[in-house]
Amino acid sequence: MVNELEQSVKDIFVALMTEAHSDDGAIFNIRFLDDYLPHVDCVVELIGQKDYIPFCFVQLKSTKTGYTKKDNRLKVKFSKESIDGLSLYPAPTYIVGIDEKEKTGYLVSANGEDLGSMASILTDFPINAPNRGFLWNEINDFWYRAKKIKFASKFVESVEE
Repeated sequence: MVNELEQSVKDIFVALMTEAHSDDGAIFNIRFLDDYLPHVDCVVELIGQKDYIPFCFVQLKSTKTGYTKKDNRLKVKFSKESIDGLSLYPAPTYIVGIDEKEKTGYLVSANGEDLGSMASILTDFPINAPNRGFLWNEINDFWYRAKKIKFASKFVESVEE
């Protein structure tokens, strides 16, 4: 949960995600939830979409112990319960491992993949300019398709004149 994370870990994540992506600046806005949602540390909103506000949920884990020798995976632990809980949200969900010493971070999807528990995280997807762009597009594409589903609430105020 977020309140278990050190401020330095939050700061590293925010710095990585909000680094200027182009001349227009950052493409993500980070909102930490401080324990309001189980298994979710923050909501990441996309900047630049004018018609709606796409977002994803993120769970952060950090380490100062580095990487595995065999596969160069970041040594962070995620419980199966935590991963399964995160994947239940009907929105894009990601696990982010933060290397506190190197001030780097790595993304892994938690969108229903059968991940089980993890003692380390893949380092194939560092939080960098190209992957921020891919992430923005992935999240935006999800919400663009979801927006086409019309929600009809029964709790509608009728306008009388």
